Amino acid sequence: MNPYILHLLDDIKSAHRPFVTGEQNNFELSFEDEMEIVERWATRNCDEPPSLSQQCGLSIEQFPPPEKLDEDEMKVIMEAFHQMLSTWHLEADIPFDLPGHRAYPLLINILNKEAWYFPGGMMHFDFCTGNAPDCELKEYCPCLKYWNENVFES
Repeated sequence: MNPYILHLLDDIKSAHRPFVTGEQNNFELSFEDEMEIVERWATRNCDEPPSLSQQCGLSIEQFPPPEKLDEDEMKVIMEAFHQMLSTWHLEADIPFDLPGHRAYPLLINILNKEAWYFPGGMMHFDFCTGNAPDCELKEYCPCLKYWNENVFES
């Protein structure tokens, strides 16, 4: 494997959210504490950085463009990236049949998105707006089938 990929995998591992002593109790937050976290997210009333990149220290520039990687290298990087996301209570839902050269940039671009940490919950990225013609997943959009059925019925 390319030595740079090994270095990148180490960087991704270093970007895991650090464990904080006593954190295991965060999943036992009171309802009021959970609602305060959600309210801070909804009103953007807090000092947290707005992007995952600022929180985890990775930047898009660290990732080779998809045309410089083979499918196996993209798969390894994406698996490591998914593991890193889970430490931040983030999840990316990418269609299983989306080719790596299309999935890889979608996944890496999460670094530029708001990524709030919810101790007892999960923030989910699905890349689908519900408007299939404008969806960045294009022909892999999970809504496309339903969208087309409704268009033809109208």
